[in-house]
Amino acid sequence: MSAALQLTLFDPPAHAVASVRAPIEVAQAPTPTPARSPKRSQAWLALHFADLARAAAYQAAVPERRALLDASAWAVIDTDRLKHVVACNERAWRHGVRPGHRMNAAIALCASLELVSREVASETHLLERIATTCLEFTSAVSVQPPNEVLLEVRGSFRLFGGAQALIARLEAALANLDAGLQVALAPTARAAQWLARASNAPRVCLPRELPGILSAVPIASLHWPLAIELQLMRFGVGTVADLMRLSRKDLARRIGAGPVHELAQALGRTPWLQRGWSTPPGYHDRVLLEFEIETTTLLEKMLERPLARLQRTLIGAARAIDELTLTLKHREGATALHLRLQQASSDTAHVASLLHEHLDRLTLRAPVREVAIEAPRLLLAQPHHQVLALDPDTRAELPELAERKARLLERLQSRFGVPAVRALISRAHHVPECAQANAAPCATTPAVAPPAHLPRRPLWLFREPTPATREYREGAFRIVSSPETIEAEPWDGPSVRRAYYRAHASCGLECWIYRDLDLRDEWFVHGLFG
Repeated sequence: MSAALQLTLFDPPAHAVASVRAPIEVAQAPTPTPARSPKRSQAWLALHFADLARAAAYQAAVPERRALLDASAWAVIDTDRLKHVVACNERAWRHGVRPGHRMNAAIALCASLELVSREVASETHLLERIATTCLEFTSAVSVQPPNEVLLEVRGSFRLFGGAQALIARLEAALANLDAGLQVALAPTARAAQWLARASNAPRVCLPRELPGILSAVPIASLHWPLAIELQLMRFGVGTVADLMRLSRKDLARRIGAGPVHELAQALGRTPWLQRGWSTPPGYHDRVLLEFEIETTTLLEKMLERPLARLQRTLIGAARAIDELTLTLKHREGATALHLRLQQASSDTAHVASLLHEHLDRLTLRAPVREVAIEAPRLLLAQPHHQVLALDPDTRAELPELAERKARLLERLQSRFGVPAVRALISRAHHVPECAQANAAPCATTPAVAPPAHLPRRPLWLFREPTPATREYREGAFRIVSSPETIEAEPWDGPSVRRAYYRAHASCGLECWIYRDLDLRDEWFVHGLFG
């Protein structure tokens, strides 16, 4: 079946015939005609969600409300003036409630019917989540509001093992939504859309079968305006086959050019351009808990599924995050946890380890009823590069060095707090205590080191030099270097005249001591070597 869909039609080559003027003349070779590039055939997969309104309203409900809906007949009511039924569950269906009924008629059919207001924003968000999930199967995804998604999957057949295997994988990925998924595969996007609306079972239409299969589609599945449907019913038109028997010119004069243009798109006579779907600039996920969580251990266990959804989104769209906010909502108030990564990453296992460090130090002030996960930016994921080196051990360590350093910094900040972890930066100054400062750490911050022409200096300097004149005179220090003299007249402080030495203390430490040249024989310890 998939092989038939991969069939590509080529134009036959043009042959030139040389005319012979005389028997002794040689026929000249024809001028070669530039070959036309073959037109690539397409395969469109349409996803129609008949119960998207019901699924969105159910997910937006609080856990107590969900428990009530699971045990009763309920319906989603539109926000229009007459309060029409948009969708209903199976219990309400058995009582005779149907989409399109007015609210009063639905209540007359089922007196115990629970009514839920339609959540249009939740439906839009759910449809966008579905489109983002579909990016795992193809990069050509188009959202068709209010409840459809189109995928061009011609190039995905070989990767997923054919059309049937691809449809099975897609249905499994969207099975937990319970949104009434209907699937159809056809050579044109409009035909796949119509076929998905007309059948509950998955349908696969080959190019040669398109006119015959499309003929049986009822007019109601085209979702044309009600006035046009009633007008076609008066003509005796009930299926697409009846439409194709009519003159396009007369049909356009009676019902307008728009529906006729859609019919041409379904048959592949006119192209239909769709706006492609790309990953949204940010990520948002909301989890309504079925019961209140009072311990961080249970909270970590609950976060496994939301983080798995986040990872599928990042990997499917080739994106990464550099910041994440976890909001724990209580009956009154909320607790927010902020994560800032040194490097953008799509590895949610690492994010989970950082959340573990935060939650391990957190004391819940009240039980958690709802969890929100937000990432303000979805960045392009950077591929890992390997360095060609002669030493295999060096080749394996170089690409991971910056990543290991970044993860170490993130773990330290999560465990001890961001203000507790600082990095040294160098400054252009002659006085040692002014030549370095601390700042927020970064994975790409270069190591602080004095210029090569200067003697060795320690990175660990005391806040204030410690007097050590008595210890020096008692022989507690053994000088092991020649002096390094520093004389400076800074604008922002007193003048400095010092002679620095490296010395071994009697306790075994290597110290950096100096003699103050302005105070004669006064000695001070200014830092320690590692």
